[in-house]
Amino acid sequence: MEVTTVSTVISVVLGVICAPCGLFLGLVPMKADLVTAKQSKASQMVSFIVAIVFIGLLVAGHDLETWAMVIGLVIGFAVAKIPALHAMDPGCYCTSGRSSSPRKRLPLPSASRKPRRSKLWPYLFAESGISTSVSRFSLAVHIR
Repeated sequence: MEVTTVSTVISVVLGVICAPCGLFLGLVPMKADLVTAKQSKASQMVSFIVAIVFIGLLVAGHDLETWAMVIGLVIGFAVAKIPALHAMDPGCYCTSGRSSSPRKRLPLPSASRKPRRSKLWPYLFAESGISTSVSRFSLAVHIR
């Protein structure tokens, strides 16, 4: 298909529209336990609309417009994944309202805590003639 002025204008418009869509999709948390119901519905709706338009243009043979959509989505997503921008609260970007803040994480299970040493730890090897010296980063066992 030959590139005309109309297809070029449509490509630019679609690329400009898809960049904020990619930005939105990149700012929504990837972990399911951090996504609110509003964010989930909004990201599904944006993805569905973009997919329908993309498939429609692809079937119609508008290659330039489909590439403009892909490039706009990738640029928006890449900007959203900049660590300084992505570390901010995603609720303020994605949706508004009280329910837009991400859910609180549950505390880690007790198995992930550091094991406690026994109060008898320094005295374990006292009878055998082995003394222990604990430095800040390592445990060294010395034989007397």
